[in-house]
Amino acid sequence: MAFLIAGSAFMLHRSVTTGLMMALAVAIGAHGVFMLGEFRQVPVRAEKAEPLLRFLSFNIMGNNGPGGPRIADYIIGSGADVVFIQESAPIGPEIDRIKALYPYRLGCGAKTITCDQSLWSKRPFLRGEVFTASPIYRDRLMLASIDFDGRVVNFANVHLTKPYFDNFHEIELAQVARRLDAYPGAMVLAGDFNASILVSDIRAFLRATGLRTADSEPNTWPVALPQIGMAIDHVFARGQVKIGALERIPDPIGSNHYGLISEIVWEE
Repeated sequence: MAFLIAGSAFMLHRSVTTGLMMALAVAIGAHGVFMLGEFRQVPVRAEKAEPLLRFLSFNIMGNNGPGGPRIADYIIGSGADVVFIQESAPIGPEIDRIKALYPYRLGCGAKTITCDQSLWSKRPFLRGEVFTASPIYRDRLMLASIDFDGRVVNFANVHLTKPYFDNFHEIELAQVARRLDAYPGAMVLAGDFNASILVSDIRAFLRATGLRTADSEPNTWPVALPQIGMAIDHVFARGQVKIGALERIPDPIGSNHYGLISEIVWEE
């Protein structure tokens, strides 16, 4: 956008000043691209990568009640082995349908009194815990360990406040990082961060935890302008698990976020 504005100014009035504005816009854009690439995972080596699981993360929007049945249909038909939902209230009435396929869960009555955050699995948890990392919202950090035929993967479902609400975003990330210490090794962490990885506290969090993004991240918000929007919902991985593929789901189903579906691979 800055380049377009500077370019328009240059076309209207060619001068050293407008030329410098264009050069500065290009430099800022290039720096942004570099920053986005800083935390990308090492490319997956096809010959050493084994598909392990399919994974879905989706902020379905808490007041999206009419979308609840369709969202439940999507979850059930997604083929995902593990599902993270943020703002789960719309699927509250659909719990019995979903748990027929995903009998193991945190949230919506399982270790919580809320139906805000939820984590669903086809396989049993080796351990599963719910924490409150936020000064504002409760139960928005869920941690679980799941055994996939001898390969243990840790999962963390996160929903952060918006970064312009005082310093709550930074406080929450610090709490999440502290809780992750009890779950060493292979991990998939995902959810709604309400910010891109260009934000300084997310970058500090990634440095501290060793988590990495996929090769590229789809824009997830706003749903009305996906081509020029932002990637504020993320899937991160570390250890022997990597993100083999990461896609935006085709339909937000009434939410103000697109969900993300990914293939997680195990790399020896």
